Amino acid sequence: MTDRLGRFTPSAPDLDRDAILFAAGRRAARGSWLWKAAAGLLAVSQAVTLVALWPNPPATVAPVAPTPAVVPAPEPVLPPSPPRSDVWTAAAGPDVLEAPSSPSTAQFVQADPPLTVRSGLRLD
Repeated sequence: MTDRLGRFTPSAPDLDRDAILFAAGRRAARGSWLWKAAAGLLAVSQAVTLVALWPNPPATVAPVAPTPAVVPAPEPVLPPSPPRSDVWTAAAGPDVLEAPSSPSTAQFVQADPPLTVRSGLRLD
């Protein structure tokens, strides 16, 4: 078969090179209807989305007579209470610094062992 194809010689008057190339180009450019349908479907879906999400004009609402607001009575303003004598403030005198400190009533608890990466695996 290869020998036969190798001996094949086309006759030049029957071949039109331009017509063959033109036919091949038209055949290659012919597209499928599938991409056209997909593009049309996407365009329609965008139009439907635009219509669905288009802002609607606000509905006219009949004006309602305002109701009088109830204002609670203001709370009486009390003068600030003086700070405790053991608190050191900007207005405190030097006697606060010299006041004896009260003994602590806190009870200290023995510290647990420190947490480590593997401490979650311990089963103590």
